[in-house]
Amino acid sequence: MLRYSCYYTSTECKYFVDGECYENYTVTRNSSSCRDHHAGYFLNGRCYHRVPQTCSPGHHLVECACYAHRSSIYTNDTCQNIGGFYTDNYCYYMEFNCSGHAVNDQCYSTVWAVMLAVYGRPM
Repeated sequence: MLRYSCYYTSTECKYFVDGECYENYTVTRNSSSCRDHHAGYFLNGRCYHRVPQTCSPGHHLVECACYAHRSSIYTNDTCQNIGGFYTDNYCYYMEFNCSGHAVNDQCYSTVWAVMLAVYGRPM
């Protein structure tokens, strides 16, 4: 499981990346996750960004990012497949955007996983 950590610093510039000063970084999977969830700069597996002090009303601040939705019905795999962050039995996500196969309120990355989930075995 991928773990996220947020590193806080003082008001002085600790992380100077691509001509910008960032207060902290979060370990993340890819540049789109960095851009979409943190509005940060992705470099070598790290997303350099500024942590919002608060989120918009109705949003959830979790592991240094704001998320519009929180749900306990999604599995960790589904949460990752829709670009969310899974912790404490909740999936925090911006929108249910399944690029794989959506079946029974879950998002699967492969047809094989769908068959396993629905039928208990590949068909």
